[in-house]
Amino acid sequence: MNLISINKSKKITVNSDSGSLCRLDLEVERRTDAKVIIFLEGKGTLKVDLQVKVGSDSRVTFLTVNHNEADIEFNEKFDVLADSSVIIAHADLTGFKAEYNCCYQLLAQGSDLKVQTASLSDSRKVFNQDTFHLAGNTSAHINNYGVVMANGYTDMVVRNTIVQGSHNASTHQTSRLLTYDKTSVGKILPVLYIYDNEVEASHAASLGQPDEEQVYYLQSRGLSHKEAISLIVKGYLLPVTQIIDDDSINTLLTEEIERKVTPDA
Repeated sequence: MNLISINKSKKITVNSDSGSLCRLDLEVERRTDAKVIIFLEGKGTLKVDLQVKVGSDSRVTFLTVNHNEADIEFNEKFDVLADSSVIIAHADLTGFKAEYNCCYQLLAQGSDLKVQTASLSDSRKVFNQDTFHLAGNTSAHINNYGVVMANGYTDMVVRNTIVQGSHNASTHQTSRLLTYDKTSVGKILPVLYIYDNEVEASHAASLGQPDEEQVYYLQSRGLSHKEAISLIVKGYLLPVTQIIDDDSINTLLTEEIERKVTPDA
């Protein structure tokens, strides 16, 4: 187990070549403004257990980038204290199996959460996300965008819970899966558990192949069918590159997306 105190921006690398199990305990100090980037690397199977406590009055962004060349299981739990804003992003563009189990707890008034996921799958990827509003005046926006390539499978289960007494809490979720062709399998289950009346809550989900009218329009502008599909796919994935204000990371992710989805000449 590694206990890491966060009071400034930090990059953490987890390498599966050094072991198949990694436990990270992170504590964000009070009044911290920081960005934390976690790289998953190596060639072995990997299980990561990430526990994060975010101190009050903090502004912190977490980005996890999966480059591991084998299957992974990634479990994360965030406890967010009063008047803190947390952005959590996942970028997984690998061709290996992955399972993400995420638990986010908004523990005190003024805590705010934003989640952004970009997933490209030609194998099997599973996302289980639970967000709990345990106090009033908390807010959460969960945004999942995924592309399921030929013969790929992606399953997203997204649950938001507002407990009784959490007045003026606001929770919203959007999950969108783009299936590449008839061999692609995608599933989305949006769930809201609301136990208080004085709240805002919504969910939106979409699943299906690229819109034929969009494809036709792009082809009418000189793109081939593959190029049109590629452009639409990029639109699903590129927003994750704007999460971190770091040019090198943004370029890395943008180039990876371009490489993965640009059709061969």
